[in-house]
Amino acid sequence: MSTALRPGDYLQIASERMAVDGVPNGEGFARIERVEVISDIGFLAPGSTHMRTRAARQIAVVFCHAMPGPVMLIEGDQWTLGEVDSGRARWDSAHPWWPEMPEPLFTGSRLAAGPHAFRSIIQGPDLVTPAASSEPQPPRQRAAVFNKPAHALMVGDYLQIHALRHPKWDMRIDEGFHRVEWIGHLTGDALAGVLNDPAWARGRLTLASVHGLSGILVLPEVPVTVLIQPNPERRRSDEDEAWHEGPFYELSGVTEPDLTEQKHADAGIRPEPPGSEAALYPSRFSSPAQRALHLDGVTGIRPVAASQLPWPHGLFKCPYGERAKTLAATYPEGHSKTAHAELFTRLGDEDFAACPYHQADDWRAIADAVLAFARAEPDSDEQDRLYRATNLSDRDRAWFRSLIGGGHIWWDTGRQNLTNGQHRLCALRAAGVEVIPVYGRHLPAHDETTPSQDAQAHARRTVEDFWSARVTAVLKPGLLGTHLAWLLARYPRLRALLPKSE
Repeated sequence: MSTALRPGDYLQIASERMAVDGVPNGEGFARIERVEVISDIGFLAPGSTHMRTRAARQIAVVFCHAMPGPVMLIEGDQWTLGEVDSGRARWDSAHPWWPEMPEPLFTGSRLAAGPHAFRSIIQGPDLVTPAASSEPQPPRQRAAVFNKPAHALMVGDYLQIHALRHPKWDMRIDEGFHRVEWIGHLTGDALAGVLNDPAWARGRLTLASVHGLSGILVLPEVPVTVLIQPNPERRRSDEDEAWHEGPFYELSGVTEPDLTEQKHADAGIRPEPPGSEAALYPSRFSSPAQRALHLDGVTGIRPVAASQLPWPHGLFKCPYGERAKTLAATYPEGHSKTAHAELFTRLGDEDFAACPYHQADDWRAIADAVLAFARAEPDSDEQDRLYRATNLSDRDRAWFRSLIGGGHIWWDTGRQNLTNGQHRLCALRAAGVEVIPVYGRHLPAHDETTPSQDAQAHARRTVEDFWSARVTAVLKPGLLGTHLAWLLARYPRLRALLPKSE
């Protein structure tokens, strides 16, 4: 629990970053040097509707080695290291970051020490001998940075929240820098409601929510360090997978700066990155198309031709699952999707109608309703009207709401398999729906609705193309190979005569 943390613990202060040069053991954890527990939380905004603010009873504040400010942790459990490099632990202990403060910094708080009701034995992490040599090495190349006043921090900045992981020469390119997700300011008389010594703030507190940090970082008005040019692939991942876009607690008197004004001011002080900066971040993607999807893609529902979507790789609880397995056994390993395409060609209307996952009155109307809902302006009156789906039967309305909610057909452009929705896609294909509402990452300007093809024709072509390629790899192209491929596609028992693939 946050209130059971004690000096000497190594607290997780950041989530794992998208790293191009590896993530070493112990990164993202910092040694706690001081813990204050606030029991009088009168500085929280009265009447707040914010759930965590209303529920707060005690707030632990930790002062960690190499961090620019203390952190007001969220209540509940926190991650700590069970073992830490012995050399790092000794160095951190011998080189404290925070000066001695005889009295608590925060109002209504006390210094935390000794046992806790949920932690009767106070023991730090186990010390382990590092696997690699601890001899000093040449420093690794680090990303370019600049300093700005704390109050100038803005959402999107990559703030240095951990300046040092011993040994310093081992720190990676952008280690210790994490994306700011929310900023608030506290000035004037409101400072005395939070700090026993308001002068510590130097006129202003800047409060920050940072990606991976389970609490509010509290910064006095001092210079802070940020990256000039973050890794663009990492930045996009952090934007798409935000940690907490807002404050963990609402404090009385906090104001939020205008981001447009901050960006204008930032443009006047942010230096140009060195010409070699981009070379520090080699792409993690194997193709330009994959990188473009990551950097420029959006995630949501869009129309996709059924013929562009993969066939199922394994239908859980499908009533025809055993038939799929029998067909898959006639294919080389790793080709279960082609086997499922063949199964689709061998099922008739009565088979599909008997499947519980296909039970709907009008799958085409359901698909049209989902796509119309996705095209409407979010949270608009039009979208509210479409959500009611009064033109659908009760059963179809339930399918519609599943497809716009947690029951998406989920496929990212270019992926080999569906993430979710294999049964629903099968039902839509069987109903003759050629353009499918699909959730996932895609390039907004890219048309995925053509070519459209009847599902039965697409399934037959998938099977025929597979066996044609398989035969061509063994025989020269010609009438014999063409006829043999045709026979193999239609008569699974003949496949037992083929030599086993290596």
